[in-house]
Amino acid sequence: MKYFMKTVVLGLFSSSVMASGTHSHSHDNMRYSVGEPSKGIPDRSISVSMQDTMRFVFNPELDKLKNGETIEFRVKNDGAIQHEFSIGNAEDQVKHAQMMRQMPDMKHNDPNTVSLAPGKSASISWKFMGKDTVVFACNIPGHFEAGMKHILAITDI
Repeated sequence: MKYFMKTVVLGLFSSSVMASGTHSHSHDNMRYSVGEPSKGIPDRSISVSMQDTMRFVFNPELDKLKNGETIEFRVKNDGAIQHEFSIGNAEDQVKHAQMMRQMPDMKHNDPNTVSLAPGKSASISWKFMGKDTVVFACNIPGHFEAGMKHILAITDI
């Protein structure tokens, strides 16, 4: 009975923590599919405007990704509603979207994802590695489906 009660209490606690949308655990030792966070000097910097038209606007245009390249993304929410900028492959983004549908109020400040309120900004410095296809996505329910994504392959050129 004692074990059963502990299990029920722990289950209720973990469910309420997950439902709250807080994100308090560390991602320092996580492995990512399309690269890793970078603290070094970037090879280039790109501004990203997140807009309520459900588009990312990159300046300068993001038309290629090179294996081993580090890019600093200066992300700003220029819209009037919450948006997210997430870096991953297609599988990562599907998993993330499923999680966001279960917890739509979740806010991220992870090495590969930021959630921003209107007018807010943040930076992500990312070193792209491998030969996978990168999906930049807003996984707030309905945003990706409305076109808030950008897809590029990592190349050696």
